[in-house]
Amino acid sequence: MSQDRSFIPRLESMRGIAALLVAASHVAQAPTGAETSLLTNPGVELDAWSRFAYRAIVHGVDGLQAVIFFFVLSGFVLTRSLLKDARPSAAQATDFVVARLFRLYPAIVFAIGLFAIAMALTGTAVPLSIVLKNMALIDTSLNGVMWSLQLEMLAIPLIYAMYLLLFRGAPLPTTMAAVIAITLVVLSFDPSVHKMLGDPPLQFYYAFTFGCFCAVASGRLASRLSPRQANLALTLFIILFFTARPLIGHASTWRFLVNSLCAWMLIYLVAYGPRASLLDVLDHPAAHWLGKLSFSYYLFHFLTITPIWNHPAFLAWTIDGLGLPRLLVALLVFVVSTMAALALAYVCYRFVELPGIRLGRAVRALLAPRVRSAAAG
Repeated sequence: MSQDRSFIPRLESMRGIAALLVAASHVAQAPTGAETSLLTNPGVELDAWSRFAYRAIVHGVDGLQAVIFFFVLSGFVLTRSLLKDARPSAAQATDFVVARLFRLYPAIVFAIGLFAIAMALTGTAVPLSIVLKNMALIDTSLNGVMWSLQLEMLAIPLIYAMYLLLFRGAPLPTTMAAVIAITLVVLSFDPSVHKMLGDPPLQFYYAFTFGCFCAVASGRLASRLSPRQANLALTLFIILFFTARPLIGHASTWRFLVNSLCAWMLIYLVAYGPRASLLDVLDHPAAHWLGKLSFSYYLFHFLTITPIWNHPAFLAWTIDGLGLPRLLVALLVFVVSTMAALALAYVCYRFVELPGIRLGRAVRALLAPRVRSAAAG
């Protein structure tokens, strides 16, 4: 493999934007009554412009398509990191698993602890057993968005298996990897397997494999594009990514497949193509900062929206009592909750995520001699 495997800041920025889209989707769904919500189901007659604006926003900030992008990106980034040492071994596999556990669990444990404390302060005591199950990702009842992290954990063996098949580029192993990916795509059309393991929907499991294939791609096709051609290609796949829901159907399995394929192509173009001016905004320091905080922001964003979700009468009052437009209310809720979530995310990133990563390195260094000794024996 000859491609550059260095860190790609634009992809980190894209991850931050995807996290914002997930938060925005939850704001749009905030309840304003028993059967109504802020933007997704306002329950009132709308003029043509408002109806178009509401639908465009709801389709654009759909959380599932953003999470699918996360999955494809995870497959790409993790496979890319494994390719830095393209010599599979027990020590490498152990490093990979340990690094992943210490990358995810410290922030998860911290976030669930804050969720439990916040609920206790508002009069809802959570049994310790439930807290511990949520911290272990066995349960996601305290923070529903963590279903995606359950799938991230399940993807650890899948990504490593794909790496083992793809790292040499040999025809037979590559064909086997393709069979795995295609099989998972086909199974995603069978509703009976979606909840086979409980909460994490296995229908999205194949998305990780798309990222794995992207990581081992030669990049020759993208590298031959001119900046103008790259801009046109990026525009095409961005449009397809965001219009799949309204054109195909919000719950269609085909729609999710299109989202995954578009995410694959966007990552491919950013990783291997020329520097496209269309994405210059991703080079801004604020975009990089958001990308760094994206994991913790994703964990905490719903905590800052929960007070609004738990008091639909307040949202209804701001709309009916104060006469504020729904779009303005949604924007205000999104801005205020995002500022609060980013503050929590910074604390988590600085004092939990980074120390967790360092601790993971120490554990890997401690285990390495023993793993090598066991393998040699």
